[in-house]
Amino acid sequence: MNTDLIIIPQNFARIAPILTQYLTPLLHWFSRLVYEHLLARQPNHLLCRLQRLLDFTELEAACATYHAANSRGRPVSHSVSQLLRAMLVKYLYGLSLRELEEELQCHLLVKWFVGYPLLAATPDHTTLHRFERYLCVHHPRLFFDTILRQIDEAFPHDRQRPQLGDTFALQANAALESLIQRLRHVAQELLRAYHTADPQAYALLWSRLDHPALFGVAEEKAEGYLSTQAWHQRLLATVTALLDCQHLLRQTAVAPAVQGWLERLDKLLADELRLELDEAGRLRHLTLLKKRGTYRLCSATDPDATIRNHGRHKTDFAYNVSVLATVHFVRQIQVDTGSRPDGEAIADLLQAQQQHQGFCPDKLIYDQAAGWGKIVRQVDQVTAGQTQLVAYPVSAGRKSGADALTPEDFALSADGLALTCPNSRVSRRKYAAGSAAGDNFRFTAAQCLGCPFLARCRGSADPPTTHKAVFISAYRPEWNRLQTYSQTAAFKQDMKLRPQVERIIAGLVLHNDARRARFRGQPKVSFQAHMCATAYNLKRWVALLAHKQRHQPPKKRRRFAAPQPAGGAVAPTGGGVCLVLA
Repeated sequence: MNTDLIIIPQNFARIAPILTQYLTPLLHWFSRLVYEHLLARQPNHLLCRLQRLLDFTELEAACATYHAANSRGRPVSHSVSQLLRAMLVKYLYGLSLRELEEELQCHLLVKWFVGYPLLAATPDHTTLHRFERYLCVHHPRLFFDTILRQIDEAFPHDRQRPQLGDTFALQANAALESLIQRLRHVAQELLRAYHTADPQAYALLWSRLDHPALFGVAEEKAEGYLSTQAWHQRLLATVTALLDCQHLLRQTAVAPAVQGWLERLDKLLADELRLELDEAGRLRHLTLLKKRGTYRLCSATDPDATIRNHGRHKTDFAYNVSVLATVHFVRQIQVDTGSRPDGEAIADLLQAQQQHQGFCPDKLIYDQAAGWGKIVRQVDQVTAGQTQLVAYPVSAGRKSGADALTPEDFALSADGLALTCPNSRVSRRKYAAGSAAGDNFRFTAAQCLGCPFLARCRGSADPPTTHKAVFISAYRPEWNRLQTYSQTAAFKQDMKLRPQVERIIAGLVLHNDARRARFRGQPKVSFQAHMCATAYNLKRWVALLAHKQRHQPPKKRRRFAAPQPAGGAVAPTGGGVCLVLA
């Protein structure tokens, strides 16, 4: 215990050394007495159970050099062990750094778990922030992987269970910006990065900028009150000044941070506008694009977050978080920008699981986002065929009509050189598709004459006058595997497990702070997601052990039934209604 915290009146300054000599052991004894009394009354508290379960040896060894690299010669006040435990408390209870500071000062069980005596000084939010930033940069997966290995020792059969996959939105820690706001904000960040990299060159650039056009003036009218013509004039002036600034910056070599913002500016302009330049390279006219680009930058506050569109009323400015889990524990989690499709992350998740945990699941059960032959091939390549992807197959060629024919209705020969239509007409005219992986088979107009499937195939009952092209994907064999397995009884049993992933995602977003980002930028948000998954796994671990110790059967779904009548009467089995008239 720190003797500086012992309050000794000034009147006893002469005998302070003697008081300190005897008072320090007394306070140590008092601290242990209070903690023992508290633990005796709260033996089943979450922190008490974790104290008995967790082994921090590997975590402490990984962060052993933290103080040597960050103390700058100052004495160490808070050990790595204490800081690690404090970080764990932060994510177990979804606290901010200031809330964590307060909990360490006022909550006795938290103070005991982290490792401080009763009257010891605890770290402030600045100290906690430095250590959290260190973990985010150097050990972003340390807690998640280490604790998952300890869980595997307690539940070794969990690795053999089928895994379930799905995604959810983690809302960005930023607000959407209008186009002019985004342009001005990107310009500000670009100039700020240039000022940091080269202050002398920035002073020269600053004198050549059109500041009113680039950033507006203090008394300018808000965008919402502008007419359409006035808004376009402001946009034209902002883009003109921004292009001039961009041209001046590209005349000299710039730092990587500046180059990154230049690239973001190029993408923003290309996604939103069509620019018309004159012979001198000056902006003459601009037009807003109706069909804008993909992965659009929607806020310069957090450029890594984009729009996550998952159907009607499910549009978020967020990150797309992919989860692989068994029915009990999160096995892998990954944060992507919001616009990335769900299925594209599956191969990355399996590869990360193989790298960090040393195995791949036998089965991965997913929704229709994985029902493409391309995703199946990616899974096969990453896992060397060890993982079977279970998902409903998706037909890429389904038209608006329910009876419309799709490429899957056409039979491909074993050698891939002939395609047979539902009317038994065969085409060997095969051409490589330029825009997708696969081939186009051509059926001539003569082959389609008199076909009973004409309306379903071409969308019109009129006689054909042109050829019919049928695209056959290069991933057709993998899609056929999905289709074949989806007709089996084993597939139906697998799909009964899939709703369990919704319970896990609900636990993450409702009870483990995984709904809103506390950071900005994909690396930091990824660290938050891994810590939230760690908190979920720990709580689930404790719950399963408590359930096992009480020897309780698994919980069943609640069933409703009428109370049994007195006298042991047998309930009627018929479905009719009986009316009794008085």
